[in-house]
Amino acid sequence: MKRWLGIAIMSLGLATAALAEDTTPPEQFQPLITQQLGALQNGDADTAYGFADAGIKRQFGSPDRFYRMVQQGYRPLIDFTVMRFEEARDGGDAWIQPIWLRDREGDEYMAYYAMRLNSEDQWRIAGVQLTPYQSQAF
Repeated sequence: MKRWLGIAIMSLGLATAALAEDTTPPEQFQPLITQQLGALQNGDADTAYGFADAGIKRQFGSPDRFYRMVQQGYRPLIDFTVMRFEEARDGGDAWIQPIWLRDREGDEYMAYYAMRLNSEDQWRIAGVQLTPYQSQAF
């Protein structure tokens, strides 16, 4: 019985590893972005800051300074009411994940998240560029 249990556990571990390898980078980092946006909306500076890469953390030094920067220069990341992931692309040294946002006033934005793997193979947010949304209508 123990032998079968060991084989079953080992098989489950191999299947889990295979599933992780089969996911695309966007499938891996989109939940992280969603969690950071939720933390920003909830005023949870510590959690939001935890998703930033080392360079962002060095630049701002503390969760409170990071959150104040978002409040002052990236308000749509806090005030959005609707969001949609657009197609991510491999930008060489980072993946770029565009996200369409609409805020409480109905204004629309594109947030371009730069995503990088850190030294522990964990996705982290390396930066965000925020621009007004421009429709691709012809």
